[in-house]
Amino acid sequence: MRKVLAGTVSLGLGALLMLPAAGAIAAPWEAQDPRPAPSQEPSETSLRIATVDTQISREIDGQLATDLLQGDDRQAALAADNITAANADVVVLTGMDANEQAVEVFQDRYLNNPDDARADVEYDYVYLGVGSKGKPSGADLNGDRIVGGPEDAWGQADFEGQGSVVVLSKYQITPDQVTSVSEFKWDQMPESRLDDSGLSGALAASIPVMSSGLWDIPIEYRGKQVHLIAVQTDDNFAGYSFAESRELDQLRVVDDYLNGKKYLRDDQSKKIDGVGNAPYIVAGALGQQPFSLTARDGLLKQINRPDAISDSGNYLVPSSAWQVLGQGHIGDREPAQAQSVDGPPQLNNPDPALIWTDVQF
Repeated sequence: MRKVLAGTVSLGLGALLMLPAAGAIAAPWEAQDPRPAPSQEPSETSLRIATVDTQISREIDGQLATDLLQGDDRQAALAADNITAANADVVVLTGMDANEQAVEVFQDRYLNNPDDARADVEYDYVYLGVGSKGKPSGADLNGDRIVGGPEDAWGQADFEGQGSVVVLSKYQITPDQVTSVSEFKWDQMPESRLDDSGLSGALAASIPVMSSGLWDIPIEYRGKQVHLIAVQTDDNFAGYSFAESRELDQLRVVDDYLNGKKYLRDDQSKKIDGVGNAPYIVAGALGQQPFSLTARDGLLKQINRPDAISDSGNYLVPSSAWQVLGQGHIGDREPAQAQSVDGPPQLNNPDPALIWTDVQF
């Protein structure tokens, strides 16, 4: 039985006994090799974390579950191919609708379907990171003189949780230990870039700094508590004049959370202690806009992982407490040729690859 968690509230029924997952798999260092899956030789001393920008989303709430029932969704199939090949202990899916039914169907029809050619992989724990995506602001954020719609949500989306974060884990997730940072107000951030945003008045006092969210998810691993820092800073800034300032401050929130800055509050307005000296791994979308390159590099340098693996704006960044055994990409990184009907050949954008890393104490 799977246990699905949304925010800090469990949607599972009753107390569940979960068996620990098998250990992750150590593999040679092949960070720049996009082709092979990791070696499948088991190891009981390593933990495998993976992340991928899935692009599994719909414009109508609930439609994704209906569509996935058909079993032929291209993006879901690509994600499932990569997830089952990686067989990671924990996977952070960004850009996926945080809908319980949709995730259940994805697991049943794509990750654990006995009728397809994929090796089955089971994740007993699911965390849905809804965050600020799609939450109505009640204001005209994009300046089109119309209030409502995806561009007037705190994080651009048609409904709450659209294109957000889903975490799949073989290891136990305890919901009341998860720290969510998605509602922290921008104007409460010391030395923020809010003054450069052009926002003022009630709107400036109401907007959260995170357009999606950050979730600190403790996972029990080999008798220790590991902090999975799942994060998504929204890279879609169309219609937001303040997007650059906000994106840069979102990256600073990640850095400040890891360093336990005292000003931060969680979504219950409680003070945040950060991760302290505990091992952690930052996994998810840190963005890929050129204007945020310096901020991302600074964050990676602060964590002492300037060579952290990334793809399509998604990153895996282990803290210095970990030894990295191997890491790499899974997925086709070469864009396919496409011929338009009445024009010259064009290059399609490549599908995002799954990235994985094996770490141990």
